[in-house]
Amino acid sequence: MNVARLSSRSALPLVLTVLGIFGCREGTKSAAANSTRKSGADTSVGSIAAPSEVVIARPSQAYVAESVANPGRVTGTVSTSAPLAAKPPQPTGRDSALCGASIPDLSVSQQGTALAGAVVWLEGIRRGKPLPLERRLELESTDCKLSPRVQAAVTSSAVNVLGHDAFRQHLRFVAGGEREPRASILLGRDEQVIPTERPFATPGLVLVRDVDHAWPTAYIAVFDHPYFAVTAADGTFTIDGVPPGKYKLVAWHERTGKSEQTVEVGAGGAAAVRIVLTGK
Repeated sequence: MNVARLSSRSALPLVLTVLGIFGCREGTKSAAANSTRKSGADTSVGSIAAPSEVVIARPSQAYVAESVANPGRVTGTVSTSAPLAAKPPQPTGRDSALCGASIPDLSVSQQGTALAGAVVWLEGIRRGKPLPLERRLELESTDCKLSPRVQAAVTSSAVNVLGHDAFRQHLRFVAGGEREPRASILLGRDEQVIPTERPFATPGLVLVRDVDHAWPTAYIAVFDHPYFAVTAADGTFTIDGVPPGKYKLVAWHERTGKSEQTVEVGAGGAAAVRIVLTGK
């Protein structure tokens, strides 16, 4: 699972940025103008339409953490029935001097048909092991893209957003079925947003997009339980500490949508699954 990359290009003179109601933060001083850039919570006009589909729904009952006797695990692979074709590259327009004439499609990373960046979780589980103590993520704008492309975390986590690209971005964090963005930030080169918890208020699949540029895209899957994973480069995943029982196993990828199947976990055992998704 892609979480908590706490050391990132520490040599850069990153400027700490407070993201809050008043959104005050100071930018780096321009050597030419010797003036201070002001940036912070983004109040500029511009929006990103939230997806209509609610991929990760808010549960009706709270999750209860407890000791799990004889826990098992779910292991498996996620693949596609055939390799997914890349989408056409996106032209960069006025930013071509920084990013090149176009940005290649970053929606798919595969080894053969094995699919990286798929989110897998147990849907509806309401009791089990405690939530992880580590709840910090990083999202970087580097080489004209947002990285990592896909992450997953629990509610009450926080994301630290870092800018390395030499253009301004008005980032919006939006979730399916929600009218307003969960967070809006203004990000520039060598700037860093002090971690914000706003995208993690409730479960949901959060899409991160830039109002002014078509290509920066990232996803953060937010859960109120710890039974989830993001597939590795070879399409593999493991969900451990699972109470014995029968569950609905869900997989999602941005190029396939959702897939569901039933999985049964025995006491102290391992349920091995193979998930095959159909591209779109």
